[in-house]
Amino acid sequence: MYKAEIKRNQEQPRLFKNKWLERLTYTSPSTIIVMYALLTILFIWYYKTKINAEATFGHVLLWYAIGLISWTLGEYLLHRFLYHSIKDASYDQGHHYLFHGIHHEYPNDTKRIILPPLPSIGIAAVLFGFFYVLFWAISGNGSLAFVFAPGFVNGYVAYMLVHYMVHKVPSPKTYNFWWRHHNIHHFQQHDRAFGVTTPLWDLIFRTMPEKGRKTIVER
Repeated sequence: MYKAEIKRNQEQPRLFKNKWLERLTYTSPSTIIVMYALLTILFIWYYKTKINAEATFGHVLLWYAIGLISWTLGEYLLHRFLYHSIKDASYDQGHHYLFHGIHHEYPNDTKRIILPPLPSIGIAAVLFGFFYVLFWAISGNGSLAFVFAPGFVNGYVAYMLVHYMVHKVPSPKTYNFWWRHHNIHHFQQHDRAFGVTTPLWDLIFRTMPEKGRKTIVER
């Protein structure tokens, strides 16, 4: 079985010697919420006033909702196939450790649990470009990306808040599904429970936790 040393109550080591670069590795949930809220308003306003003035509220809401739901699939696929190795779901080598393994090693350090604004907005820009090209290839009109992308990034914001809450706030006695599901992934079965905001894709792809099984042995 794959073994990992879990430093439950320790902080992650410095990533940069330069204090300003190091400071850029930290951020707060409120910063990301405000950033993407403003971008959502801007994109939808631009779509409704500059691209498709005849678009109904239902039309905008539909594509926003499709983007929101699409994020949950993206979240699952990223977590399962990028953050963990495909072979054994380990996370202690190469980019797996850089992107995600350090979080598994220091699960209770919430200072770097949220992707900082600069890399976050950079990735969002790349994704928007991908969505624009995708919609253009499908329909000959990439403008739907202006309403789909806000839903997608707000799905990310929801994920960020749930993930931050699970690691920052003690688990309540009731209504604690998010805590139970994610803690199984961290402390028992790292090859299960990849969904954070929803177990939907774990159910579909059969990666729900197995009762009574443990694959991480603490040292």
